[in-house]
Amino acid sequence: MKINQKIESFLHRRGFTHPDVRSLVRNQLYLTAGTCLIAAVVSIGFAHWALGLAAGAVLITFNFWSLAKFGQHLAYMRKGAVVSLLIRFYGRLILSGLAIYGLIVWGQCSIYALLAGLSTVVVNAIFWGVAGFRQKVKEA
Repeated sequence: MKINQKIESFLHRRGFTHPDVRSLVRNQLYLTAGTCLIAAVVSIGFAHWALGLAAGAVLITFNFWSLAKFGQHLAYMRKGAVVSLLIRFYGRLILSGLAIYGLIVWGQCSIYALLAGLSTVVVNAIFWGVAGFRQKVKEA
């Protein structure tokens, strides 16, 4: 069984029923693993920078995981969707802010490394969008 299929079935068991959402989350997991691997290799002499890069990627992956999983169920909610979306959004925002504050103040992480790690979700979305656009162009 291929690694993509294993991860896809793992994500499906965790409640990611929509194929596009599973693909986005799977690719984000790959990006995070690659970022952490790069941070581990580069960490010699750049410990604070590597920690910031890996921490930013892991933090945004947890946020993305939560948002993607909840977003699938949000479309089917009849009542209370806006309130629960706002509560979860602000909850994640506060927790992420506290984590970033702790990483900068106590962990001595580089702000630029944290931003680079946090931007992995943007890279994921861009590649996913370009791949989807290319597929539609080929079909036309």
